[in-house]
Amino acid sequence: MQPIRLGGSMLLGLVIAFALFVLMSALIDMGDPQLDRDGGVKIADFNMPDTEIEAKIDEELPDKPDDVEAPPPELEAQDIEIETPDNALNLSAGAGKFNPDIGLQGGFSRDTDFIPIYVPKPRYPSRAEKSGKAGYAVVEVTVTEAGGVRDVKLLEEWPENYGFGKSALKAADKLKYNPRVINGVAVEVPGVLYKFSFAGFAD
Repeated sequence: MQPIRLGGSMLLGLVIAFALFVLMSALIDMGDPQLDRDGGVKIADFNMPDTEIEAKIDEELPDKPDDVEAPPPELEAQDIEIETPDNALNLSAGAGKFNPDIGLQGGFSRDTDFIPIYVPKPRYPSRAEKSGKAGYAVVEVTVTEAGGVRDVKLLEEWPENYGFGKSALKAADKLKYNPRVINGVAVEVPGVLYKFSFAGFAD
């Protein structure tokens, strides 16, 4: 019983397959005959015109140079006569040996006179202070080459017997000077006078 059913199913399947085949053939034959005549689809031709491409290059132009000033005109050489005094120093060097000695003795040193650089203040005498006396004293010293003093002497005092001369002599021993210099050499100066004033008396 089972083999009969299997055979019927196969026969039915063959019939259905054959029917489908016939149906497909018919459908193909019934297609649009216009497509066969055209034989395909045409593609339009596109013609591109020849185009020349110009490359534009911006060239950097150099800056305009600054205006150059014209050189000044050359001056004509003029003959200028300069009068030279007869006692002028002749500095022209000839072919011989240059001699820098122009007659200065002692090099470039210059003479200086003695100058006091330290003057001590004398002690006011006690007797004159008690009496309310003012006065002065004049001394004489010798300024040495080192700037010190020696040979101190009392020449004058006023009023006398109040101690002004004694105080002036003690102060004069401490005087300091810049020594006198002659031709670059310090020299001793004797007989130098100095006046000490007490209580407002001017030197």
